Amino acid sequence: MSEDGGTRIRRHRPGARRGLRHRRLNRGSPAIGFNLSERPLVRLFTLCVLYVAQGIPYGFVTVTLAAYLAERGFDAGAIGSLAAAGTLPWTFKWVWGPVIDRFGIPSMGRRRPWILLAQTGMILSILAMAVIPSITDHLALLGWMIFVHNIFNSLQDVSVDALAVDLLREEERGRVSGLMYGSKFLGTLIGGAVLSRVLTASGLNGVFVWQIVMLACIMLLPLLLRERPGERLLPWTAGSTQLKPSESLSDSVGVLFRRLARAFSLSSAVIAGLIGLGMFIANGSLGPVLQVFYQEDLGWARTDYTDISGGWGVFMGLAGAMGGGFLADRFGAKRIVAAGTIGLGICYLTFSAMSPEVLGTGWFAWSSKGAMTMFILAEGLLLSLATVGLFSMYMTVSWPIVAGTQFTAYMALLNLSTTIGQSLAGHVGDFDLVQVGFAFGAFQILLLLLLPLIDVHQTRRVLGDGRT
Repeated sequence: MSEDGGTRIRRHRPGARRGLRHRRLNRGSPAIGFNLSERPLVRLFTLCVLYVAQGIPYGFVTVTLAAYLAERGFDAGAIGSLAAAGTLPWTFKWVWGPVIDRFGIPSMGRRRPWILLAQTGMILSILAMAVIPSITDHLALLGWMIFVHNIFNSLQDVSVDALAVDLLREEERGRVSGLMYGSKFLGTLIGGAVLSRVLTASGLNGVFVWQIVMLACIMLLPLLLRERPGERLLPWTAGSTQLKPSESLSDSVGVLFRRLARAFSLSSAVIAGLIGLGMFIANGSLGPVLQVFYQEDLGWARTDYTDISGGWGVFMGLAGAMGGGFLADRFGAKRIVAAGTIGLGICYLTFSAMSPEVLGTGWFAWSSKGAMTMFILAEGLLLSLATVGLFSMYMTVSWPIVAGTQFTAYMALLNLSTTIGQSLAGHVGDFDLVQVGFAFGAFQILLLLLLPLIDVHQTRRVLGDGRT
C-alpha cells in the first residue's frame, strides 16, 4: 500500500528477472545440476569414484593378468616386464603437473577437461587390448597397450589430485585424502579378486568388456558435473570461466621449474626422495617372483592367490591407509615411515626363515597356507602404512609455492621404486629365494638410516612459504 492508502505497483527493472535466474543458475541450482565446488558430498563421492577408476586397471594387471600368465607357464621375467610397463608411466607423471597448470580450457573448469581426456584415453586403450587376437602370442603388443593406458591413468591421477587441492576446504582435506586413497584399494579389489572371477566365468574378453563398462559409467561423473557454477559443461555449451585470478593457469613453466630446482636444492628434500626411491624395490621385485612360487612350487590355484592378494589383502591395505593417516597426525609421519619399513624388513626376513632349509617346520613353513596368507596380508598392511607415512612427510617437506609439482615428483619416485623392482624380477628369480628374502629384508631395514637426516620443516624455515 502507498502512503495515501492506494495500491503501490512494484516495478521491476528491465532484465531483473533474467538476472535473478542467471544468479540462481550460477549457484548450481537443479536447473543445471550439481557442481563440485558447492556440493561437499558430491565432491567427495566424485573424487573417491575417480580413484576407484585408477585402481581397477592396476588390480587387473598386477593380480588378475599376472596370475593368468603364471597359470599358463610364463616366468617371472615376462610377468615382471608387463607389470613394469604398467608402472613406468607413473614414474614420469610429475611432467603432467606443469602441463595441467599451464594449459587447459578454463571455461570448462581448471582440471575437468584433463580428467575427461584421461578417461577417454583409458577406455580406448582397454578397447585396443580387447581386440588383440591372442595376448599370450602378442605379449609385447599387450605391454605397449598397458604402457599407453597408464599414461592416461597417471594423467587422471595428477588431475584428480590437483582438483582436490583446488576445491577441498582445509578442514576436510585429511579425511577426504584418506578416503580417496582407500578408494583406490577398492578399485584394486575389483580389478584383482572380482575380475579374476569374471576371467574364470567369461574369459579374458569378458574382463576387458567389464572394465570398459565400469570406466564408462565412472566417466559420467566428470562429464555431467561442473567444477564451478556458470562454467561450460562441454565446449559448445553456454558458460564462461569462473576462475579467480589466483586460480588462473600459469603464464610460465620456466618460473615453476626454477622454483622446483630451488626446493630440491635442500638436503632434506633430496634425502626424502632417496627413501622413496628405495622403499618399494623389494615389493616390486618379489611380487612377480612369488606369484610363480605360489602356483608352481606350492601348488596353489590361481584363485587361491587372487582371492587373498586381491581380496583380503586389499582390505588390509585399506586398513593400513586409513589407520596410517590418523597415526601420522598423532605420532608424526617419520615414525610411521619407520614402522612401515621395519615391518616390511621383518616380513621378508621371516619369509626366508620359513624355508625348510632354515627354520621352516609345521605351521611356520612355506608349506603352511595359513603362514603364507599371513605374510601376504601383513605385507599389504605395512606397504600401505609406509605409503601413507611418506605421503604425509612429503606434504610437509614440499615448498608450498610449488607443492603440487614437487609432491607429484615424489609420487613419481615411489612409482620408479616399484618399476625398478619389477624390472629386476627376472634376474632375482635366478637366485636362491631364501637369500633374496634375507637380502631384501636387510635392505628394507637399512633405509632407516636415512630418516634421521630429514628435517621435515627445513624447506619452510629456509625458503619461507614462497608467497611473500
